Amino acid sequence: MGFAWDVFGDGRTSLRGGYGLAYERNFGNVTFNVIQNPPAQTVVALTAGVDVPTLSISRDNSGPLAGSGTTVRLPGSSLRHVREDIVNAYAHFWSASFEHEVSQGTVASIEYSGSAGRALYSLENINRSGAGLVYLGSPATTPSGGTSSRLNGQYTNINSRENLGYSNYNALIFGIASNNFRNKGLQFTARYTWSAAKDNLSSTFSDSNANTSLGLLDPFDPSFDYGYADFDARHRFVSSFNWEMPFFKTADNSVVRNVLGGFQLTGIFSARTGNPFTVFDCTTASSGACPRYVPTGAINSSGSGNSVGANSFNYINLPAANPFINPIAGNGVVGPFPADMSKRNSFRGPGYWNMDLGLYKQIRLDRTIQRAASHGSL
Repeated sequence: MGFAWDVFGDGRTSLRGGYGLAYERNFGNVTFNVIQNPPAQTVVALTAGVDVPTLSISRDNSGPLAGSGTTVRLPGSSLRHVREDIVNAYAHFWSASFEHEVSQGTVASIEYSGSAGRALYSLENINRSGAGLVYLGSPATTPSGGTSSRLNGQYTNINSRENLGYSNYNALIFGIASNNFRNKGLQFTARYTWSAAKDNLSSTFSDSNANTSLGLLDPFDPSFDYGYADFDARHRFVSSFNWEMPFFKTADNSVVRNVLGGFQLTGIFSARTGNPFTVFDCTTASSGACPRYVPTGAINSSGSGNSVGANSFNYINLPAANPFINPIAGNGVVGPFPADMSKRNSFRGPGYWNMDLGLYKQIRLDRTIQRAASHGSL
């Protein structure tokens, strides 16, 4: 729902606003993967002489387990889990804008835009190694009578599809546009955006650059990963223009007018500040989940910028890392995490800018040629 108001009734000043609520369907990729769960299907690793007597080539789907007399206990296998109370992800979004025609054909604007994503889809391993020792205080039992450091010793990784993601976005946008600036044949737009995008998970599969973990770092504390989104750009400026050059456009000499006149210059310029990134310390990631970097001292976030090779440079000088040793499990893959661990996306990459220019020439055909072409005489 929204509204638009002609403030002074003269068609030159407007106030607009609106609010919306949108839902996202639960896409089938992760949900459909539950067909891979035992007992219907599983993936196991067998060792000759240990799990089975021999491993020979077989055309049977059961491989070395085909026939009678060969049985093995199903070893620990991974699971795909869809949380039973999962709902459709949704987002609130709202906006307000004030526009005013400052001169003939030129409009300036101030806009605010915001959104809040809730119950966003997440995917994380809720049965990591060491989790049982941390959250249960003791090892779990396995079907074979052994022990496991996981929460559920009967299985290995349990990738759970849940609604643990959430996001917030706020932006202030300043703009100006003209369809013929002061009757000079110049059309242009320019928009500057000052914004902040925050979330605890920027994509369901955590597939951004340098993201070493699936889902949340701590699946039992969704807020622990709340920080700037992977795509957050604090400042962004975009401008475009199209200028019909007036030079020689009305020259008396037709040769000069047709050869040197009729040019158009166009361009698009965009610039933004850098996107955030996370520094991980994978020296203790025995189960595939890397905790975030714990610095021993202050970080000079401005960086040195010194070249360290072809097309490479030293962007940030990081002090040595404090090793994260879990006080209960003796590893660095599950909580409790230290208070001085660096936050998610607490570092910024370099900015980016791009300029595209184009020069176009309009050539007018003689009217006699145009008439002949329209009658099919050419």
